[in-house]
Amino acid sequence: MNQIFNNPDFFPTPTDVINKMLQHYDINNKVILEPSAGKGDIINTLIEQGAKDILFCEKSEPLQKIVNENARFLFFFFLELTSDRISHVNAIIMNPPFSADDKHILHA
Repeated sequence: MNQIFNNPDFFPTPTDVINKMLQHYDINNKVILEPSAGKGDIINTLIEQGAKDILFCEKSEPLQKIVNENARFLFFFFLELTSDRISHVNAIIMNPPFSADDKHILHA
């Protein structure tokens, strides 16, 4: 597990940053995709704010197991996810990996 947490792309999103990200968006009763779930910090806040359903992508199997308790696993690699699999999603809320942030933003 330490290998995951020592990865430079693993950067948990602080709660105050998540709250700022969501401050002007009502996620109550919405379906949300978190494409780089990590250990689930964003997902936990989405649950607290009333998201109806949360789907996630995460390539790390140990992290998938952590997050799977609160959201539904959709796919390993967000950049390979096709739009037909998420056409019902109301929003994508993410903190993309820094090494490929532009690719994640464009794909979203």
